[in-house]
Amino acid sequence: MDWFRYVFIAPIHIFTVGNNVINDMALDFHKLNNREYLFGLDDSRFKNLNEIFIEYKNWTGTIIDLYNDTKLTIEGQKTLIKIIDIYIEKSNLNSDKQKTTDILEFRALINYFSNKKYDIEILGD
Repeated sequence: MDWFRYVFIAPIHIFTVGNNVINDMALDFHKLNNREYLFGLDDSRFKNLNEIFIEYKNWTGTIIDLYNDTKLTIEGQKTLIKIIDIYIEKSNLNSDKQKTTDILEFRALINYFSNKKYDIEILGD
């Protein structure tokens, strides 16, 4: 997937995307059918997204954490997007700009891959 290397929605990169896997990622996101690397989250991004992941567990029973591998179906990705949208509506987005940026960029990536109909495997450390 050399068609892009960094998230195309922001002037800075905070998620590595494409074939160049960075070993210090807390979570790696792969295409489920062939394990192709899609992107990764480092520890600070994971921390900023953890509220979203906890809410996802409350909605679905599926845990997204640093230590386990998780399958994220297209339906699961759409659920994550709904959770993020609700979070955005209820939150003061100016209180933590980096957290807001991380959440919005993660939403854009998940939306992109769900629209491509990719089931995702999330690999923890």
